[in-house]
Parts: sequence; C-alpha cells; structure tokens
Amino acid sequence: MVKVSVIIPVYNMEEYLKKCLDSVLAQTIKEIEVICVDDGSTDNSPRILDEYAAGWKNVTVIHKENGGVVSARRAGEAVASGEYIGYVDSDDWVDERMYECLYTYAVNSGADMVTSGYFQEGNYVSELFDGVEPGLYEDDFIGVLRDCAIYSMCKKAAGIRGSLCCKLISGKLLEKVKIPDDISMSEDKLQVLSCILECRSVLVLKEAYYHYRINPKSATHVGNPSYLLCVDKVYRYFRKLYEHPNFTARMRTQAELYMMELILAGINTRLGFETRNLLWFDPSWLDRIPDGSRIIFYGGGEAEEKYRKQLMARGTHIYVGRVDFEYERYCGESMGIESPLRLDPAGYDYIVITIKNPGKASGIRERLEEAGIEARKILWFEQRELFWKYAEAEGLLGGET
Repeated sequence: MVKVSVIIPVYNMEEYLKKCLDSVLAQTIKEIEVICVDDGSTDNSPRILDEYAAGWKNVTVIHKENGGVVSARRAGEAVASGEYIGYVDSDDWVDERMYECLYTYAVNSGADMVTSGYFQEGNYVSELFDGVEPGLYEDDFIGVLRDCAIYSMCKKAAGIRGSLCCKLISGKLLEKVKIPDDISMSEDKLQVLSCILECRSVLVLKEAYYHYRINPKSATHVGNPSYLLCVDKVYRYFRKLYEHPNFTARMRTQAELYMMELILAGINTRLGFETRNLLWFDPSWLDRIPDGSRIIFYGGGEAEEKYRKQLMARGTHIYVGRVDFEYERYCGESMGIESPLRLDPAGYDYIVITIKNPGKASGIRERLEEAGIEARKILWFEQRELFWKYAEAEGLLGGET
C-alpha cells in the first residue's frame, strides 16, 4: 500500500531539481511514490526526470504541455494512489523524516489535513509556522479554525499559511477540491482554504521539515504586467467561496483584507513598477528617532535600501553606514558593509535593524548586545502590511478567540 504520494510540478528547474529529488527519495518512510510532472520544460529538466525514473521504481514522470502549476498538480493527482498526498516545489527540498512524521501524525489523529511549518532560505534562514495554536481542530473546533484560516487577526499575521508544500492532505479530501487551471496566483492559499471548508479535521503542528528557497527567478519575484488580471481571478474564486455553507462572515472580512494585501504587493513589486516598495515600509519610524541622530543600518537587502532611501529623503538624520555579521557576502558593493565588531562606539547614535522578521531581528539584537553594543542604541521597528493599521482603526481585529 502506498501511504504517501508526493507530487512535484517541474518547469525549467534544472539548477535545483536534483537536490529536490534526492531529498524526497531519501525519505525514511518507504511506502511512498514520487510523481514528477514536467510542465513543458525547455531546459534539461525532462532529461533529469527520466534519469531518476529509470533508476527508481517508485518515481513516475508525466510529460505534458505547459499549463501552469495547478494543471501540473492535477495531472499528478490523477495518477496518485497514496492514502495522503503531499506537494514539493522543484526548487525546494525537504528533511528526510518529513513524510514519515506527517503521515504518522495524520494516522494517529485521524486528521484530513496536517499542516506544519517551514524554513525560508534566503539571505538568512527563518522558521515560519501557522499563526494559530497547535493542536487538533475537529467537531465544533473546526469552526474556530475556519474563522482564523486566512489571518490570525489578533496577531495581525497569517492564520494557516498558504503553502501546500508543508502539508499532508487526505486523497479523499482532495477529490472534493478543484482549483481552476487558469489561476496562477495564490493557488496554494485557495486550495488550502477550500480543503479547510470541506474537511472534518485539521492537525496543526509547530514543527518544520520543509525548506523553501527564495528564488529570484521564480514567478513571485518577477514583474508581471498582467498581475491585476491574476488578482481578479483570485477575487472571483473567493466570490464563489462566499456561497459555501461553511464560509463565515469573519472569513469574508479576512478574504477582503487578503485581496488588499495582493493589491499592495502589486504596487510594491509584482507589477514591475520602477518605483519599488513604495508602500512596503511606513516611514513614521523616523519620527521616533531624534533629529540629527547618526544612524547605522544593520542588513544589506532590499529592506535596508528602503530604510536608507527614506532617511536620505527626510534629511533630518545622518546616515553613517551599514553593518552585518555576514558582511563578507556583500564584498564588492559600491557602499560596503562592515562587521559590527569593528564599530567605534563614538561614531554613531543608533543601529537600526532593517530585518522585517521579528524573530530574526530579535536574534540579531541579542548578537549585537553580546558584541558589546549598548541595548539603548539598538532599534527595530515593527513593519506590518499597511492595511492592518486601517483594519485596526475600523475595529475589524476584535472578536477572535
């Protein structure tokens, strides 16, 4: 009996594909099948897939014309024989015990879906989890989960994270959920939400096994002039879900906030505007630092660039430089980054941590303090999506249990 079917949609991922496949084939659970769907790749991905299929009896390869990730996953689901189904993106990888753990949790709890956390792998590694309390949600409590499936309103954060890839879902449940092939944005989020509306029980874990690679070549990091048309398809699907008997009034409020988030993402990056990240960071952080202060930024990514632009445009504070414990990664940049260990205490007034993730920022603060930097000189500003400020003003955040 096949316990788990893992579906891997593949489109032009020759650079990362072998690492992905090796991690899935190294799983400690043996009753597993791996279904790779070549979605019309034009690079060496088809050849790599065929080589693995020739060497592994439990690997099946489907070659099809390009139709998008939804159609690729559906092609895999059509031949899957596993009791539960999982998904892996072809530029990511998984821990070797992922599917054994998720399957064991699913069987022992009887859950239709098990959801876990994941590691976000980019300039630094972040561990991300669902924004709801861990545990089994069933019977009357499944309604509680539905009310915070999109957002945990009290935390101003994601409820159940949208990625399909850190979940294991009953094959019988997936037979009830069909996402339109032409949806090319938020398809994971919509499928997860649809499953929660249909299922009897969900087990939420505070454990992470999946490694999500921040790939600058992926669709989410490339400007798309048709972005708003894609957003429209997501909205139309939500409109259909509004009629579902299990779709609550709180879910509708959250769905509308989610649409606002997508529109803001379009303005900031996804539409490909030359003016990037205009609404990404609230510049009011500068109001909390005395005028004339000498500021050093910690970090060297897009967030630091945005902070620096806001500081320079304001003209009321003095930019000193940038630091990072991993400063070697930035060698060769026109505006170099130094090690925090080399700072002259008399040369600045504040270090502003320009990392958005609060957990990662907290770790950086601890390291800076351990390096001898005064705690009062280390600043970090919470930067949530702008719509949360207005949702709070409208009283939309109350009532969550």
